[in-house]
Amino acid sequence: MSIRPSHASPDCSVIAETPDDASYFFGFHDVTPWNPADDCLVVLRAPEMQAGLPGGDVVAEVCLWRPVAGTTEAIGATRAWNWQQGARAQWLPDGNRLVYNAMTEGRVGAVLHDVGSGTDAALPGPIGVLNPDGTTSIAPDYGRLARYWPAYGYGGSLAPASIDEKAPADDGLWQMNLESGARTLFVSVRDAVAVGSASPADADHFLSHASFSPSGNRVAFLHRYFTRDGGFYTRMIVCTAAGADARILAEEKVSHFDWFDDDHIAVWTRPGGGRLAAARRSGLLANPLLRPLVNVARKLKPGLKQAMLREFYFMIPVDDPKARKPIGQGQLEQDGHPMFSKDRRWMLTDTYADAEGLQTLILFDMEAGARIDIGRFHHDPGSTDSDLKCDLHPRWNRAGTQVCIDAARSGTRQCLIVDVAKVAGRPSLDAAA
Repeated sequence: MSIRPSHASPDCSVIAETPDDASYFFGFHDVTPWNPADDCLVVLRAPEMQAGLPGGDVVAEVCLWRPVAGTTEAIGATRAWNWQQGARAQWLPDGNRLVYNAMTEGRVGAVLHDVGSGTDAALPGPIGVLNPDGTTSIAPDYGRLARYWPAYGYGGSLAPASIDEKAPADDGLWQMNLESGARTLFVSVRDAVAVGSASPADADHFLSHASFSPSGNRVAFLHRYFTRDGGFYTRMIVCTAAGADARILAEEKVSHFDWFDDDHIAVWTRPGGGRLAAARRSGLLANPLLRPLVNVARKLKPGLKQAMLREFYFMIPVDDPKARKPIGQGQLEQDGHPMFSKDRRWMLTDTYADAEGLQTLILFDMEAGARIDIGRFHHDPGSTDSDLKCDLHPRWNRAGTQVCIDAARSGTRQCLIVDVAKVAGRPSLDAAA
């Protein structure tokens, strides 16, 4: 099978793709699958496109994909994975080791794999995101996520003892030292709920999507709870790497984000607070007389929805959230999955499938304020369910010359590498030559 964009920039091309003997994918957009040398990617190999979410009984192989050599090598296996975030596989800065989540009898831990020796070391808890020096991970409890947000949890994982508590004090985001395996509670659900404006005590709360700033001195994460109008209320919270000085940067509608630098975050959100946020917190939009209007609003076309609700990518200063400014106003009209190049010149993002089943891969020039569409990819109609969909989830390589995406067609998923060196003004690595 060959997956190619239906429309592509003449300056960009798909230069490599994983084999078609199984489904290959990586997962989310907030970390890169490339090793520090940019010559090897870690990916998951799943037996097939599942009709439902993995239930903890389906094994995915952890593979090393070397595009130049055209090889894939299985180095491990895991039952701790999902279609959206994979197994959270990440390379350590030394380039010799990588870590990924694994499950044993319902208990989620992690495996630290040494590529050179082929040896594994077990870690007592799961990983989520690593700090820049690769010594510390912050991760949610995947059992709690399996209950409240199944697409991002691990099916079959044991739920914490406090799973039925609305806002437990003994669960939340967990910090783990990768050398010693020591684990501590970084921030509890209860403490997150107490930050800033009041959150309803009768809602089910959970935490997810932790992310370190480029220097590792700050951590951003999402606090979510279910509202009576049938949706999520989301708050983005930022604190120090020690868990102090917690503050709200955005709330009500908060989606995908990436750190621009230590003091700024780019996030798809709305202007912030206001009457809509208050109405959702109060449960007003759950009124049966208003529910039809709410349902209509959720189905609006992206451009119209954006105009009405003023949804944009905003650049938000951590120390002055009210000074946020839209990014790409009039050009970036859809929520996507942003990731900045290392030099911060380019923001990589994408769109969800449109009415024609096409997903657009986008580069946005932060200096010139210009959008460049790299390509449009057909989305497999068999994976359009919100929990099973195959988002492009674009990720940069380390040199800022290539992009890896997940794509779906004909019942399988594949990882593709797109060369963007010419557009980005950098020498091509010719990785698939």
